Parts: sequence; structure tokens; C-alpha cells
Amino acid sequence: MASPSSNATNWDPLGANSPAGRALVILRPENAAAKLAFSEVVDFIQEQTHRDDENLVRIQSHYAQFFWFADEQVSDPAVTRLVNQRRSVGSSSPSSSSEHSSPPVTIWTGFYFLDPDTSPLIHSLGWSGGRLSKKNVALGQPVVDLLLTISRKTQLARRHAFISFSKETQMACVSLDFGDSAVINNTSVSSQGSTVACANAENSISLGDLRYTLEYTPHCRRSEGQARLRDYLTAIHDDDQPTKEALLATPTPTMNAQTIGRTPSLRPAWSAGAPSDECGRQLPIREKIEVIKSISQIATMERQTNILTCVESIHMGGNIHEFHIVLEPFVDITLDKVPLQTHRTKLELILRDCLQGLSFLHAHDFVHTDIKPTNIGLVNLRLDHAHNEASSELPPRPLRAVLLDLDSIEKIHHWRKTIPARPGTNGTIGFHSPEHESSEYDGRTDVWALDVSLFRVAFGRLPWSFGTQGNPWKRDVSDRAPGRISFHSKYRAAITEISNQERLLGAALCEFLLAAFLFPLSEIPSQKAVRPSSARCLSSLLRASSSLRAREAKSHKEPASQETEQGRPSKRLAES
Repeated sequence: MASPSSNATNWDPLGANSPAGRALVILRPENAAAKLAFSEVVDFIQEQTHRDDENLVRIQSHYAQFFWFADEQVSDPAVTRLVNQRRSVGSSSPSSSSEHSSPPVTIWTGFYFLDPDTSPLIHSLGWSGGRLSKKNVALGQPVVDLLLTISRKTQLARRHAFISFSKETQMACVSLDFGDSAVINNTSVSSQGSTVACANAENSISLGDLRYTLEYTPHCRRSEGQARLRDYLTAIHDDDQPTKEALLATPTPTMNAQTIGRTPSLRPAWSAGAPSDECGRQLPIREKIEVIKSISQIATMERQTNILTCVESIHMGGNIHEFHIVLEPFVDITLDKVPLQTHRTKLELILRDCLQGLSFLHAHDFVHTDIKPTNIGLVNLRLDHAHNEASSELPPRPLRAVLLDLDSIEKIHHWRKTIPARPGTNGTIGFHSPEHESSEYDGRTDVWALDVSLFRVAFGRLPWSFGTQGNPWKRDVSDRAPGRISFHSKYRAAITEISNQERLLGAALCEFLLAAFLFPLSEIPSQKAVRPSSARCLSSLLRASSSLRAREAKSHKEPASQETEQGRPSKRLAES
């Protein structure tokens, strides 16, 4: 039982000295029924009538570990109305109606909390929540961890649901046990074992007629809390954990919108890493799915393998708002992990694949809008051999680049040729082309972003960064002059550096790096032109690269599946 001293002032229930100070999430009663039920639970825990009953004391001690309550009761108008309504319904006398004023009802206020240091009854399933079982009280055996109500008149089962943490996303998740239903952020769960992730900073959870808000605590967002959560999950799942790369591939929490990640399931997901600067998106989730399916179908027909594709969408529990999407391929190496000394021939392969993926999207009037190193996946790349020249012989498992994060894709409607700029609504600021936030854009904004990404790999740094005002080309920035002066200076330095590295990088890469940074407002005369399309860049790359031409020639001569004379696959599977 966690309560502050009555002498405390300005008590912070989540402060370092509070029993809940190391909690990762809290569950706060939201509606009148949940508040009243919580107060009745506190009364039950504080009951002193039968303190000689060891079984009762054991039960009370267990439940008291998982909640905090204030030291004084308060009156609550909503709870008062609820109590009066129940009295009115339960009375046969007309005189007991609400026309006679009743004194305000006072309740205990507080919340439940989940702290890995206080283990749940069923460690592998998480913290269980439900109603009191008098039979188990008599036996001294608690049924749940979070005692949500002592009343049998509610719609709660004795063990209604579990709250746990996903090993893949490290998010809090709610799953049904013996309860009939649960609703998490408007997503219904009606079958045992079905799980819904709590993707928002504050999440609405309804269990029967009781409604709560699940909140991630400040401690959970700090490095210490993240480390404790990882240790807790490791203790449960041992080494069966996703890689660090896979966790970082998962988007950060969002306050408002669901996000499609790069893991095989389409669920709001978050990483324990630092927040990103990606702009939120508000498209309805069903519309996103239809776009992904449409692109995947076209890609399959055209045998396009350089974009992430949808294999299957699975609706859960008969509710259209709860689903999984299976995407392929799954990658845990992205372009940002490629070492600085990667051989130029492998960079040419990566660039070719990215341009093939973009050319496909642009040909069908789609714009990715968020090309960056973490959104370019790499399949069959051995990082320890990245510095070696790519072989002209095509291995059975060749290096392949895949464009990720289909959530960001936008459609150019048939009556337009461009998309009007909407500053601050999509993409990642440091990779925006000048027109992306100033006027209107098409697929060539992706070409610019790909150039920034490739520059980052080739030179080990971004060509420029923006200050607190963001993109200097953003049309709603009040004083754009200082930012643009700084940009032009860094832009000129980047163009000079590219031109000076042709011997190291090769003509093919340098030609792309210069062409993709063309824009009409450049202060460098040779760069003051319209940027070429992805298809044109691809054509120029294939023409300029002798390595890619040799590979193309080999691929047309050799069968798709390379085998040894014994009919078994060659040992040299991945790019080395």
C-alpha cells in the first residue's frame, strides 16, 4: 500500500522518493465507475477488522504493491451522480429519487503502477487485472496483481486481462484472459490471447464498464528506465530478443497518429531510442493499407524487388481496426550502418537499386517523401567485407537495396503533376529538397534526398544541417536570409568536395552526386538547373559505370539460380 505522509506538501507520486518512482507505466481510473471501484479497493486494503486473518493480510499485502493513493479523500461530482443513480435504481420507494439532495461522495484517488522490481504473479504473461475472488481470499491466494474492483456487479472477470511489454517493440500491450472484451484506443479485443499495443503517450483502456488511462512515466523515457525494461524482458525471454538494429528500425511513440514501421507487423510501435525529427502523419490507417496493397500488387506484376511489399494483411478478432500486415523482406541492416570505406562498386549497386525503386514509384505517380539512410534497407551485405570490390560474378544471394517506410508515400493525383508543399507534414527535415517545403514537388524531391543519403555514406557526414528554424526554404519561416546564406555556403563546400573526390569515388557516383543536387536557385552556375528524374539518373548511372554494365551482361547470360556441378548452391552466397 503506497501512500504519502499526511505532512507532505507538493507530493509527486512519481518522484524519486515515491513507491511508484521507478514505475514504467501507470493505469489511472478515468470514468466514475473506475474511480469508485478504485476507492473501494483502497478501503478493502486498509480494512483492519480482521487483521488476525493471515490469509486476508497476505492478499491485502499483495494487492497493495501495485497501486498508489493520496492521503486524503476528495469529493467527486461524477462519482456522486453514479452512486445516486445506483441507489435510485436499487430502491423500490419513489421517495428515494434524486429530487432529495444527497451529500457528496468522497473517494480515494490514485493509480495502479507497473514496476519490474515488483514481479507479477505470472511472470511470462505480465501484470493481470480483474475483480476480487472471495474464494481465493479465504485461501490466501491472490488471483490478479491489479485489483480493479471488489464488486461482482461489474462486467469484469476475476482475471480479465494482462498488461505486458512486447519484446519486439518494448511497448506496453493489453491482452484478454477470461474477460469478454477490452477496448484500447478505440480498438476492440474480443478473443482470448489477442493483443493490442499502447502506442500513444496516453492510452484509453476500457475493461468492461471501467475506463482507464495508461500512461508511460517520465522514468520509462529516461535511459535508466529503458535499461530496466530491457533487463526485465531479457530475464523473461533470455536471448530471444530483436537486434538493436531491428529495435531502432521501429518508429518512436506518437501522440496522435498510428505509424507503419519496418518490422513485419503493422502496429503502432516505438523504440527505446531517442525521439526522431520525423513529422507526424494523419492519414487514416485503412487508407495507408490500401496504398501499400496497391503498390505491392503493381510491384509483384512488374517484378520490382527494390521496395518493401505487403505479403498479407491479417485482421484480428473480426475488428477492422485491429490487424497485422506482413511485409517483406525484413532487414536489420540499413544504409546508415554502412562503413565509411565501403567500396565504390558496392555503393554503385546500392544506388542502382534505390534508383530502380524510385523509378518504379515515380512511374506510377507515387512520391516516397522520406528517403534517408535509415529508410534504405540492405539485404545480403556483409559489413566486414564492405571495403572489398563487388565481384562481376553474380552470387546466388546478391546485395540488394530496398526502400523502406511505405507509410510516407504520397500519391500525385491524375489531375496534377506535383504535390503542393505542406511545411512540417512529412519527410525528415535534413533531407528535404528546397522545393519540398517552399512550393510544390514531385519525384525529384526523392532524388535530392537520396543524394543527401549517399553523401552521408561516401563522406561520413551530412552535407549540411539546419538550425532551430529548420529548413531555410520553408515558406512560413519569417527571416529566411541567414539560414539560406548558411545553406549556400555549405552547399558550395559539398559540391567542391564531390568534384575533388572523383578519383576515389569514380565518375559514375560523382556524376549522380552532382546532378541530384541541381536546383534553379543554386548560386553555382553549373548547378543552376532543373534536377533530373530518377529514371534519367538511373540511365546515366548504368551508362557511366563499367562495373554495373559488366554485371548486367553477366545476368543476361547466366541462369537466375546459380548452382555447382553437383546441383548444390555455391558456398559464396552473400556479397563479399
